[in-house]
Amino acid sequence: MLKDLPIPILHLRPNGEIEQANTEALTLLGYSDLIGSCLTDIFDSHGLLIDDWIDKATSANSIIDAEFLRVRRAKKETVVQVALKRIGNDADSRLVAILTDATKLKSLEAQFVQSQKMQAIGQLAGGVAHDFNNLLTAISGHCDLMLLHHDPGDQDYADLMQIHQNSNRAAGLVSQLLAFSRKQTMQLEHLDLRDTLSDLTHLLNRLVGETVTLTLTHDPVLKPVRADKRQLEQVIMNLVVNARDAMPSGGEITIQTENTTLSVPLRRDRVTVPTGDYIVARVRDVGTVIDADALEKIFEPFYTTKHMGEGTGLGLSTAYGIVKQTGGFIFADSELGQGTCFSLLFPASNDQATKIVSKTETLPRQSKTMCSGVVLLVEDEAPVRAFASRALGMCGFEVIEAECAEMALDMFQDKTLRVDVFVTDVIMPSMGGPTWVRKAMVDRPDVKVIFVSGYAEGAFQGENKQLPESVFLPKPFSLAELTSTVQSQLTS
Repeated sequence: MLKDLPIPILHLRPNGEIEQANTEALTLLGYSDLIGSCLTDIFDSHGLLIDDWIDKATSANSIIDAEFLRVRRAKKETVVQVALKRIGNDADSRLVAILTDATKLKSLEAQFVQSQKMQAIGQLAGGVAHDFNNLLTAISGHCDLMLLHHDPGDQDYADLMQIHQNSNRAAGLVSQLLAFSRKQTMQLEHLDLRDTLSDLTHLLNRLVGETVTLTLTHDPVLKPVRADKRQLEQVIMNLVVNARDAMPSGGEITIQTENTTLSVPLRRDRVTVPTGDYIVARVRDVGTVIDADALEKIFEPFYTTKHMGEGTGLGLSTAYGIVKQTGGFIFADSELGQGTCFSLLFPASNDQATKIVSKTETLPRQSKTMCSGVVLLVEDEAPVRAFASRALGMCGFEVIEAECAEMALDMFQDKTLRVDVFVTDVIMPSMGGPTWVRKAMVDRPDVKVIFVSGYAEGAFQGENKQLPESVFLPKPFSLAELTSTVQSQLTS
């Protein structure tokens, strides 16, 4: 009998009305009875005109393709492949619909499309970020040079500070673009989470909108943590955006930080948190509850509880990776009537000798101690080269400029030329920085090397394995960062 068949089947009248539905079909679609219903009542067609599709299927000798339809009343995203076949004679023709659960197939397809899209966006973002970093280096660098000659009481000082501050904001945005196109290198700092969250509050308030209230509470004697500030901010933003989306009608998001000490190991979610001192940061909302099955998968890449097109499924997996790379742990709890809470545990830093990074930006100041040494500056971007040359020259360095690698190598035909430090761009036309530096160091192995680039350090890590003493300075860099890096290499 039809109801006992092991595959989901529907019998339809020519107008699309359901005459019979077997047990497998009712279970798949989530109904107890479908007799008298139409396909348009059950499925979302995603642009397909179901009535026209049925008319075509009832035509004699017609050949139609199976269609993927979304079940309207399903509690979770359910996609069904529906194949229609005409049965019977012209006078008493009927349709049989054979159903196949295609949810996993469409989910994998969507993940593949999304990964291809993210790869394309990453490549575009990486190229755009590189060009912007060159521009920002020139803008912020020349602004630094002008600030050296203006005191706070000068008429132009406020305008220069606006350029300086907005250049730094732009650099932060470009850094987020680069996060799409690379696995970020961890730049660990000793951070006070109170300062980090305070810096982020303005952006978070803009993210949550007017219907959501953001509340921050802190332990008054919070210990420092050792983490990457930029990536830690990304984790908090991801969690806050998810909390906002869980409260479409508005509500309150609470971010709480406190010290805690584990005297015994904490075993949870197949992981064990060792004993010790930790800083706990909790992001809590009062929105939609996450069911137990979803909680087990919530940190998996591409897994999302949002509808198709509303989320990538990468936010929480990214947050998980960053927290784990920092040496921390992340857990999720969700209870009816209580909302959802994400708890981040970071090992407390006990290195009291290390100064906690201040949120106050360092303004350029003319160094009272003049430096010495010969710097070969190789940079194909003329504005960046002009800024770097002036900055190093003002500090006392003798600067030799070259606009390409070939010009730099030609200079070494003069065997009497003395150079202490190479400062070179990584990506240049014809010959890149690591390539020409390796050639130059055959005869000058003791020269120190500083690579600068608008790309991430990871973009060329494979090329500088033979140059272990080299250092990397990402663009945009400030006057102080450039001069201090050169001086540090000379004294190392």
